[in-house]
Amino acid sequence: MPPSPKAETRHLVAKLGGSLAASPALRRWLAALRLYPGPVTIIPGGGPFADAVRSAQEALGFSDAAAHDMAIMAMEQYGRALCDLEPGLFPAATPQEAAAAHAHDATAVWSPVAMTRADPQIPASWDMTSDSLAAWYAHEAGASALLLIKSVDFSPPPRGRRSSAAGAREGVAPRVSGLTPPQAASRSTPDRGASLTAPSSFETGPSGPPQDEGAVSDAAQSIVDPCFAHYARGLDVFIAGPAALREAGESFARGAIPGAAFDFTREQSIAS
Repeated sequence: MPPSPKAETRHLVAKLGGSLAASPALRRWLAALRLYPGPVTIIPGGGPFADAVRSAQEALGFSDAAAHDMAIMAMEQYGRALCDLEPGLFPAATPQEAAAAHAHDATAVWSPVAMTRADPQIPASWDMTSDSLAAWYAHEAGASALLLIKSVDFSPPPRGRRSSAAGAREGVAPRVSGLTPPQAASRSTPDRGASLTAPSSFETGPSGPPQDEGAVSDAAQSIVDPCFAHYARGLDVFIAGPAALREAGESFARGAIPGAAFDFTREQSIAS
């Protein structure tokens, strides 16, 4: 008996940006992802639920550690909403629960609270957003392909143009589980006089330079958060925006991944 398509096509982890929450593209992306013949796990952004956390932190001044935990709960809320919008989507708290959903031809939607709280090495900082958490989950689940679905397009530069940070990134181990993650920000309560600015929708990181050995270039920081290169090392990363949505259904249906490959050794820039 020939193997099923799901046995032939690799597990795809797809981060669905919270910035798409109010866009008609959201339902189109959900429907397109359901056409992929292999197992799919959706990592939800924070959407309006994380925006509420940011506003509350600015008003109340609670710590980044508390805000980070609340933003992860916001991801779980957004994921629950996604499961209600599209048939065939089911919440999964672990890779094992996701695999059970895949076995029934369903798309798993990660509920991140339990797994992230169980790993104290994850930085409790706005620098560690759902992009990096998606990469972390992909490693935990043994997946090799990660798709970041954004509300903007980006274009890679011509091949041969290397990032100025590429040399510093060489030698970063591809397996991140058990490694000490980048210490991007303190877990302590921030100075009450400091700006408590958090990224919109728990999706994109701050504009300041990353501090870890896996940092991406300055141009890439407008696409992914400062921790992303550390957690995504060893994965095949693709980024898709509105332009990729036009043919996403067709691409997924034949087992391909839409969007542009994210190359850590070259500058990345948002398309104009």
